[in-house]
Amino acid sequence: MNILRAFLLFSVVSIATAYAHSDLRFATPEEVGMSSERLETLRVWAEDAVESYPLTGAITLVARHGKIVEFETYGYRDKLRGVEMTKDTIFRLHSMTKTIATAAAMILVERGQIQLNDPVEKHLPELANRNVYVAEGSSPTTRPAKGKMLVKHLFTHTAGFPRASGDSTELDKRYVASGLRSAPSLDAYLKILGELPLQDDPGTVYQYGPSIDVVGALVQRVSGVPFDDFLQEEIFDPLGMKDTFFEVPVEKRDRLIPGFKRVDGKLAYEENAHDGGMRTPYPSGSGGLYSTVQDYFRFAQMLLNGGTYNGVSVLGKLTVRSMMQNQTGFLDFDKGHSNRSLAYGYGGSVKISQYYDNKLTNVGEFGWGGAGTTWYRLDPKEDFLVLFFTQHYPMASSLTTPFMNTAIQAIVE
Repeated sequence: MNILRAFLLFSVVSIATAYAHSDLRFATPEEVGMSSERLETLRVWAEDAVESYPLTGAITLVARHGKIVEFETYGYRDKLRGVEMTKDTIFRLHSMTKTIATAAAMILVERGQIQLNDPVEKHLPELANRNVYVAEGSSPTTRPAKGKMLVKHLFTHTAGFPRASGDSTELDKRYVASGLRSAPSLDAYLKILGELPLQDDPGTVYQYGPSIDVVGALVQRVSGVPFDDFLQEEIFDPLGMKDTFFEVPVEKRDRLIPGFKRVDGKLAYEENAHDGGMRTPYPSGSGGLYSTVQDYFRFAQMLLNGGTYNGVSVLGKLTVRSMMQNQTGFLDFDKGHSNRSLAYGYGGSVKISQYYDNKLTNVGEFGWGGAGTTWYRLDPKEDFLVLFFTQHYPMASSLTTPFMNTAIQAIVE
């Protein structure tokens, strides 16, 4: 009887697992022009990164021609409690939310409800009559902005907002003190933002900041649908992204990886990593989503496919192509940024030069990362996609290049 029960349990688990991955296609490396032997280099590197770097565990995924050839777990979901990493682990996406939010806005561009050159104030009057910060004093000195803030400026972080991190300029500190991040709704967020001056004239400087939260408000205002519902209806449900949320359901929170950091060389929990609840009171397009590797693969593969996945069309081919092209021209990619090989598209960075880069990928490589050490990159020329998910603070950005190089060197055809 015990043997029968064990067999039935195994069958149920196997069927459930197969169903959960039924839309994912797998292949041997050789079937898609890659080398199993060379791909072993990635596994060795990932194992070493988990063992020798201050990581606790990781998941890697490599796909080519729409087929997954590498999907591995390493180390622990929670090393302090001895819980091993599993493929259904839920991660904080942080800024990898930005590509999803931008894709949502591009759906509205396709429908003619917004245009890339629309003044933002046409849809969000709270952001009309923008002034630019000039100097600090008893009250800040400002001047009128030299041009309108356009929708495409939001997509490219050239809208004129400061970083709003609170740790650099006086204007940054004003943004943080305004309570922007604790606004109870996207409408309230816009009201606060509309009372703050810009750092730069729109369209003149790339500066990472609150632009994509404004994109979320734009999607909500123009569509008439709450931003989180719009993502669910237009992206998550069509792509089968069943584990992507702004707030993790209570029954799934046991799969959420804690955030980790090092304190005096010792492993510790990152106390500012949320426990599955809303990361801000409003659904943040800048960094509010939680997700799994499988779910984000579905989204990223949709982009690599030119807007479709598993027979479902989310975006048009030329729409996706525009997202993955240089949309910042010859602006400095970021103040103080030293990587001259990168520009910004809509929702992610794009590689524009081999000369200044130290990755083996082609010009046109596209993707983005998150503050908790998650990232994805697409190489359209090789029809190649990689994801690396862990949860370490601050972001271990030094791992990006060796991960990409150990993965793409396995392509032999």
